[in-house]
Amino acid sequence: MTSNLVNLKLILVVSSLCVVLSFSVESYESSPETKFYKPENNARTVFASELSSAIGANKYLMVVFGADWCPDCRKLYENLVSEEVASYMDNHLNFVTIDVGSKDLNIDFARELGVTVSNGIPVAVFFSPDGKIIGNTNKGELEPSRYFSSSQILEFIRKIVEYQQVTKPVLDSTRPAETISVQPKNQEIADDS
Repeated sequence: MTSNLVNLKLILVVSSLCVVLSFSVESYESSPETKFYKPENNARTVFASELSSAIGANKYLMVVFGADWCPDCRKLYENLVSEEVASYMDNHLNFVTIDVGSKDLNIDFARELGVTVSNGIPVAVFFSPDGKIIGNTNKGELEPSRYFSSSQILEFIRKIVEYQQVTKPVLDSTRPAETISVQPKNQEIADDS
């Protein structure tokens, strides 16, 4: 009788864990509404159009390689379209997403742009307003995007635009959820002597 009770408790615990895990997995799966990375798009055509548009508008271009099933990719996208980041990007930078979410989808194109996904996704490459490559995040700088706030992504974007530097988003540990101010590249410092 005791053995049956233990078995019943074990079955209940395992069943409960299965239910909890299934909810956890579902929250990371993309739904029909989350189509940030569109596998049906022709990556080269979309890129060519976006690069031409950015050059014509004298803006930078961020090409993000990722997938809808990737929680970090979805979080980066959400941060990029947040009011805080989008209001800055409207004047300075366009971005486009390229799907690399299944097998070898667009991996050859990513390589053509100097991008590797070996350190995880999302990964991005950045172009100046004249269409030249500034740099990429091949070292995994954006891979932990689920932990970055929109303020951190804004600071990351500002460094690219104002300094032409690709760095890892960094949180100012003395002021959680805030960013460190960035001085524009062409700002002169007055000499008081």
